[in-house]
Amino acid sequence: MQLKGMVKIFTAALILFSLWRLSFTFISHNVEKKVEAQAQKIVSTENPNAEGQERVVLLDKAEQHIIDSLRGETVFNFLGAKYTYQEIKEKELQLGLDLQGGMAVTLEVGLDGLIESMSNNPQDPGLLKAIEEANNMRQQNAAEDYVSLFGKAYQKVNPNGQLSVLFTKASQPEIKGNSTNEEVLNVIRKESKEAIKRTFNVLSQRIDKFGVSSPNINLDENKGIITVELAGVKDPESVRNYLQATAKLQFWEVATNLEMAPYLMKANTALENYLKAQKGGKETTPSADTAKVVAAADTALVDSTKGTSS
Repeated sequence: MQLKGMVKIFTAALILFSLWRLSFTFISHNVEKKVEAQAQKIVSTENPNAEGQERVVLLDKAEQHIIDSLRGETVFNFLGAKYTYQEIKEKELQLGLDLQGGMAVTLEVGLDGLIESMSNNPQDPGLLKAIEEANNMRQQNAAEDYVSLFGKAYQKVNPNGQLSVLFTKASQPEIKGNSTNEEVLNVIRKESKEAIKRTFNVLSQRIDKFGVSSPNINLDENKGIITVELAGVKDPESVRNYLQATAKLQFWEVATNLEMAPYLMKANTALENYLKAQKGGKETTPSADTAKVVAAADTALVDSTKGTSS
């Protein structure tokens, strides 16, 4: 009898939990229906003559824009517990690519570009020929890692060549003039693995911005291949372009606190004197000197934010 009672309790708990999870799915579908109706209205108003595939594309973009604006908005409130649209999507039942559609992308990290960047002479004919040969070998032998294929290709193109001649530079102290080809390849292999991991991390961060619930992203570190599955994506083309876009690193030169302190102190003193004059009942305006001080401080603040990007 006790066992039957436990089974009943467990069954009841399982049913309640299932209904709780299903509720998020129903709410999500209800929100998406409202979004679809709103997108239909927007497209009909702004592009009344759009038809066929053009209208489908406009609807997808309108829905994506509306959904992006809803991600941080509360769409469900239950007994004081508030849930945003993003949280609802994360808790709903996952249907996967087969049931709700989406996209699957396979990306390969271009290690040929990494090798060129590591070389002290990227335009060396022997280096370029070896990279071309390695790319051809990659198509025929996908099991071996790219750096090993590059080493074999370089040996084939330049039987007596020394990789250390091409890869010795100040930024790579591990490679010396007397380093063997295998030692150079080990350094390149180490850097390639780091580059693959960095690329994987960047893609993971980019995918998080799509707001897709439970995205599937896998890394084959040996081959440098990243597979991505995004269920429910409405605009695959824009997602593909965003994933493949080249990252840009920007540098901004700013002033330090010590550099800005004199200007801020002068501006503070000028403002303090002006306020004291106002408090004393005098209808005065800031003097020319005060205006110059404030203008100088503003100029310094603007100059301090100027920088360069690459």
